[in-house]
Amino acid sequence: MDIGTTIKKMRIHHRITQQQLADRLNVSVQTVSRWETSANYPDIVMLPIIARFFRVSVDYLLYGGNKMNTISSERLMIRSWEEGDAADLLDAKQNSSNFLEYLTIDTPKESAECIKLWQDFGEMFPIVLKQTGKLVGVAGLVDVGRYKGYRELELHLCDEYNNSDFCTEALSLILEYGFCSTDLSVAFCLCKSDEMALQQALEKAGFVYEGTLRKFGRDKCDRLRYSIIRKGQ
Repeated sequence: MDIGTTIKKMRIHHRITQQQLADRLNVSVQTVSRWETSANYPDIVMLPIIARFFRVSVDYLLYGGNKMNTISSERLMIRSWEEGDAADLLDAKQNSSNFLEYLTIDTPKESAECIKLWQDFGEMFPIVLKQTGKLVGVAGLVDVGRYKGYRELELHLCDEYNNSDFCTEALSLILEYGFCSTDLSVAFCLCKSDEMALQQALEKAGFVYEGTLRKFGRDKCDRLRYSIIRKGQ
C-alpha cells in the first residue's frame, strides 16, 4: 500500500471530503487529489502534519501499518486476521460479560466491520487457541499520537480464558511482537481495579505501576496505569 492509498483510506474513514482535508492541512484540493492518485507525494515537512491530523504515525502513512507474522507460545498464537475470525469474535462477545466492553458487536456485519477497521490500522490482532484454532481474544499496540514508539497496549480475553495464566501468555506474545518487530519503545496499559488477572500479568511481565487515574474511563471508573520501557533505553 502506498502513501496515496493510505491517505485516501484515512480520509474516507474520517468521513471528510478532499476539500475539507485540504482546508485542514492548508493545501489546495488539487494537491490532495494528486496525493491520493499517487501523481505526487507529500514532501517530508507535510508527513508529520498529515500523521498528526489523522492520529497515526508517520510510519503508518508510509507503510500502511505493521505486518503481523504469526508468533506462538505453548497454548496461544497471535496472527493476522482471517475470514473465519468474524464469527468467533461475535461468539466471544455474545458469550462474555466483560469482553471488549467499549465496542458494540451484536451482528455478523458489525463483527466483520470491526475486524476490517483493525485490519486497516494494523494495530489489533486476534489471539487464537492453538489446539482449536478458535479466537479467544484480541491484543494490540495502539498509536495514541504522542511520539514514535509510544503505544497503548490493549489485551482482551473472553471470559473462559480471562485468567492470570492466559493473560500472562498472551501479554508475552504481544510484547515480543512489539519489541522485536516494531518501533515500540514504551508501552502503557490501563486497567480497571477489578481486573486482577491483567494486573498480575502486567506485573509478571515487568510493567511498573504508575498510579491511578481517577474516574478516567468512559464509564467514570478509575483506571490503573502500568508501563514498560524497551530495555537499554
